[in-house]
Amino acid sequence: MKGTLDRHLLSQFVRNAALVTTATVVVFVVLDILLGFHLLTRAAPSPWTKVELFACRLPGLLNFALPVSAVIAVLATVAPMLRRGEFTALGSAGITLRRSTRALLFGCLAIGVVDLVIADLATPPATARALALQDLLEGQSREGRVWRTGQGTTWFAGGATLVGVPNPELKRVVAAAGETMMLADRMVWDGTGWTAPAGSVALHVSGGAQRLERLPRGALPREIILDLPPDELYRRLLPRFTMTSAELLSRGERADVATVWGRATRLISPLLAAMAALSIFVSFRNRDRVAVAVVESVAASLVPVGLLAVAGMAADTTPGHPAFTVGLGCLCALAPVAWWWWRWRI
Repeated sequence: MKGTLDRHLLSQFVRNAALVTTATVVVFVVLDILLGFHLLTRAAPSPWTKVELFACRLPGLLNFALPVSAVIAVLATVAPMLRRGEFTALGSAGITLRRSTRALLFGCLAIGVVDLVIADLATPPATARALALQDLLEGQSREGRVWRTGQGTTWFAGGATLVGVPNPELKRVVAAAGETMMLADRMVWDGTGWTAPAGSVALHVSGGAQRLERLPRGALPREIILDLPPDELYRRLLPRFTMTSAELLSRGERADVATVWGRATRLISPLLAAMAALSIFVSFRNRDRVAVAVVESVAASLVPVGLLAVAGMAADTTPGHPAFTVGLGCLCALAPVAWWWWRWRI
């Protein structure tokens, strides 16, 4: 009997989650197209460029739709059971509330796994590609940032035009490595490497003495290295949320590690939200007030989600390792959910 109940609830949950996810994505795709309608009027290298732009935004929409669908699918699955008094009957047969809803929690955990995989492997590169296509359609250059190469050169570019142009370039460039600093009005990619135009200068410091050197066209100081092609450099200049966890960990900065740990909370977010919603929703007093109960349970599900989000954002600024802050946030999110869950009565 218990196996049959689990299979029935899981099949209902999967169906409801698929319907809610599809409906949510369709609605937000339509809104995305309406809000970005001005991009459809722009000139593009190919008609498929605009299609690719909106297609690249789908993984990000899925990351929003999946956790929402988990909570809504749980409520949609148990609402008919609550109104028909099935939980009371199951309790009379010795099947507790927690045991009867176990399959739903496994379903929410599975959604958390899928959501995390998409958020880590699919959404970052897709978002980076979408931003590149948007820059191409709008004719904009990416605002410069500070970055560091693997060889130890620190770079700053006040502006960067790296996609959609035959000659990618960096503007207002400052680079430093060891005791050498280079200043260039711009640098251009010639197909094999970055070159500086004539008139760029390098400042060498040795033993307190300074020597200013004017570079010949195309030359860079021996200590100054930039071996990233335009597409990889474009990714480096984008925000952290456009990088996978492997890329972030390879850089190793505190903010990068904090982003990885904050992203990991997506694994348990649907599970905790569903547990909070179930413990508030499934109660005898809600049989004839389902609409109000839905509002109350959704509000309760936002408590652990909000605490996890705060922990992820605070991981970069609080003392100690980011994992400690995120772990503490997970415990704080679990505390109210555990309280409601163990006090749950029909």
